Amino acid sequence: MNDADQLIDQALDILRKKSIDGYEIYLDQSSHFYVESKGGRVDTLQTSHAFGMAIRVLTHQRMGFSFVTSPHPSPSARGSVSEGVGRMIEDAIISAEATSADPCFDFAPLLKDQPPHLPIFDETLAEIPEKAKIEKAKLTEEAARSIDPERIKKVRKASYEEVLSRITLINSNELKFSYSSSLVSASATAVAEESTESEMGWDFDFSHFFSDLDAGSVGRKAGTKALERLGGRRIPSGRYPILLHHEVASEFLSLLAHSFLAEQIQKGKSYLKGKKGEKFFSPLLSIVDDGLYPNGISSSPVDGEGMPGQQTFLVTQGELSGYLYDRYWAHRENLFPTGSRVESTGSSRRSSTKLPPGIGISNLYIKPGKVSFPELMNEIHQGVAIEEVMGLHTADPISGDFSLGCSGDWIERGERAYPIKSIAVAGNLFQLFRDVIGIGEDLRFFGRVGSPSLWLEGLEISGS
Repeated sequence: MNDADQLIDQALDILRKKSIDGYEIYLDQSSHFYVESKGGRVDTLQTSHAFGMAIRVLTHQRMGFSFVTSPHPSPSARGSVSEGVGRMIEDAIISAEATSADPCFDFAPLLKDQPPHLPIFDETLAEIPEKAKIEKAKLTEEAARSIDPERIKKVRKASYEEVLSRITLINSNELKFSYSSSLVSASATAVAEESTESEMGWDFDFSHFFSDLDAGSVGRKAGTKALERLGGRRIPSGRYPILLHHEVASEFLSLLAHSFLAEQIQKGKSYLKGKKGEKFFSPLLSIVDDGLYPNGISSSPVDGEGMPGQQTFLVTQGELSGYLYDRYWAHRENLFPTGSRVESTGSSRRSSTKLPPGIGISNLYIKPGKVSFPELMNEIHQGVAIEEVMGLHTADPISGDFSLGCSGDWIERGERAYPIKSIAVAGNLFQLFRDVIGIGEDLRFFGRVGSPSLWLEGLEISGS
């Protein structure tokens, strides 16, 4: 029996003897590897192992929380490890006593069916030599430079990173579930220089499997983006048709994600409150949150509190069709009903064992169309293809208003004419997704959010 199993057994033995209404144990064991290449040599190499155990207890409709970050919790003076576990549980009970009673607190029930098997764990990853992983970082750097050795003067960061984790969730409703996952990623930031001008390009990709990660492609895309920004010009201010590259479209979708959370709906902090069933967005638009997406960065068989992962349609051909719920916010809505009864959508998330679970997205994305990016561009006589936005954090997630710096390309007669820079784009987030008149086939995820390229009817551009 390993340290984690012993700790769980000790915690269960103590919890079952306590006069409480329920409990939950969450365990996260992980290993991390990170390497950065600079000048064809290892510049940074880090390895680490992490352990976290979180306890929630329910007593008299009050929820308490406590955690440890070591498999050997510090006991009291001259005490045993089991006394250290006991102290952690007592802390959770004390924290429950200090909170207000809420009938919406509970724990997930026993799973009725075995969740589907997901391809999220590379069993070979732990056995792959460290040298091969270092080569991924070096390849990323070499590929970025290879695009144009004369003008790609430096690669600021070319890295490979991996995380292996094992999650275990146990509660007093007889739920007991464990699963393993792996994630590997590569990223590069290239710098292109010509005369006195300098521009940067960045790219990133991830996979659950080492063999599927194309580090060379990441480097080449970073180098190409840097080169394509050289020679940028300004354009006159005006309202132009807009083509959002999938990366930028994903950034706008990440801002919209806040509005689908039941917590924000019920607190009146979402513009989408009361609009379920309305044709609120472009009829071309369908938005899905999918906890079971095959290669999604947040895919898992169960959510943060043990509910099965699922696919939830939030927008269906422009109609607002749903919101995201964890157990607490579903119970709260059912306690004060505004319509039909709702259930958890498997949307409980844990950002860390140091925090209790909360509501959030899994893999949120816009369903792709059937048109390529060049075909979308070909539809635009004169307009702007936006490749990068700056200052997205300044946008108002409630009203949706934004004014952002951006760069991209001027489109002339359906083709890329020249790069543009030092411009700003202004508009409203909700109107932006109403003005979608074309959707590309190039769906790509950037973290937990993904989108294809989007053709917009128009946005206001502030230029020269």
